[in-house]
Amino acid sequence: MSSNDKYNMLVREIATSKSENIYPKTFGLDFQEFKAIIDEIERDGLFEKGWWGLGKFYIFNSLTFKGRSFLENNDKKEYPKIEKTEVIYHNNISVGGNNHGSIITGNNNTVISEFDTKFNNLLQAINSSNVQDKELIIQELNNNKSNEVSLKKYLGTVLTKGAEFGSIVSAVSALLSL
Repeated sequence: MSSNDKYNMLVREIATSKSENIYPKTFGLDFQEFKAIIDEIERDGLFEKGWWGLGKFYIFNSLTFKGRSFLENNDKKEYPKIEKTEVIYHNNISVGGNNHGSIITGNNNTVISEFDTKFNNLLQAINSSNVQDKELIIQELNNNKSNEVSLKKYLGTVLTKGAEFGSIVSAVSALLSL
């Protein structure tokens, strides 16, 4: 029986039980698993907080409004499933959801973040610009890359330089926007 099934069964069985003392062995569970599921049911707000007896049994208090609604609507708890995407050969895919702009590419599944992409775009913009001291600027950016505060401070000073830096302003601004 899956965790989802045990959770759903316990909500229904305990709520309809004639006894207020509920023992884990009644459901074929050991105490630790039983307690973990009951604690989750209480955190989800389906049961009023109950008590634990010294004989390792649960004293059921009552259902909450949310718990009654859960039973009346035949709801079921479903834990989210973790999905894995494998990339084969040299395909590029964009990963949806809350991934902060990460992209998985190539056979080695290298993760390229939005920050890395914009940082590399800035380095390319500097290399293709007419800015003097390109090497020094790139070295300073690489030195500050892992320290967000010092990187933003340095980028701010780059923005205050003259018209010579006009060609890289958009790349600097894109990186600062993160």
